[in-house]
Amino acid sequence: MMRWLMALLLILNLLTLAWQWDAFARWGWGPNTAREPERVLNQLRPEAIQVETPAAASQRMAASAASEASAAASTGPAASASVPSAPVTPAPASPAAKTNP
Repeated sequence: MMRWLMALLLILNLLTLAWQWDAFARWGWGPNTAREPERVLNQLRPEAIQVETPAAASQRMAASAASEASAAASTGPAASASVPSAPVTPAPASPAAKTNP
């Protein structure tokens, strides 16, 4: 009995492997290879995606921060004087936030 069960399981595994390799596709029994094709059609600009390493990302961010700093330094104090600064006052602490030791 156990031999027949093992033989049946081996045959089923071979049939599953053949199905995955599209052996039955000519009869319409192939695996579903198209996964959500509507998502591919709904992509707006797939060419805009750029994959970069963390090191390249940190270099790019450092370069942009340096260019922003140099742009702010080149405008001088006139640009910073044109933006009025409001005084910052801390919010009063609520009585529930205070704890007694």
